[in-house]
Amino acid sequence: MPQVAYTKSPQELAAASKSASSSSGKPREFSSGNQLFLFFYLLGYNNVSFIGWFWVMYATFFRLAVTKFQFHDVHEVVWPALILVQSSAFIEILNSAFGFVRAPVMTTAMQVASRLFLVWGVNYLFPEVRSHWAFSTMMIAWSVTECIRYSYYALNLIGQVPKALTWARYNFFLVLYPLGVGSELTMVYQALSYAKEWNPLYYYFMIVVALIYIPVS
Repeated sequence: MPQVAYTKSPQELAAASKSASSSSGKPREFSSGNQLFLFFYLLGYNNVSFIGWFWVMYATFFRLAVTKFQFHDVHEVVWPALILVQSSAFIEILNSAFGFVRAPVMTTAMQVASRLFLVWGVNYLFPEVRSHWAFSTMMIAWSVTECIRYSYYALNLIGQVPKALTWARYNFFLVLYPLGVGSELTMVYQALSYAKEWNPLYYYFMIVVALIYIPVS
């Protein structure tokens, strides 16, 4: 499914919400075996992705709860699952490229790349920054967003999207978008000093990425 983590335009929200409401509840029909296979493939992909992100969300909140909101070691719990579930989002580019979903390939690729940059280009290369509070808030924004998104896509495939989920899909961005982007940029900022010591060229590369990050995310 498309990797649009945060929708920004109110007009896009209204149109998408109206479309979702009109299509929800209609029985799924298949004109060929290929469509049936694609249906089960996308249903399985969205369900597995939901489970992965639900674990990240659960682990984040559970760790914060048992440590009384001590964010320093949240990364120790969520990191193995995070690199797996977020890296697997590369499949969404293939889904778009092969026409399995109606998402623009370039848009999907840029949005997936922005997430992969945070995971591999920032947190993997400079593990020191993972203990910052922004890592925890980033996990909250990402995991809640993706749990809503993937559950919405899965239920929409079978035409059974609850109104509450539709509302969450098109309204939670008001909180999750600034929380997510703010956390992501904070992580980049925290990594700059380590990047400068490691490789000056990469240091400037990170600055350039940060400057263009908000329009891409």
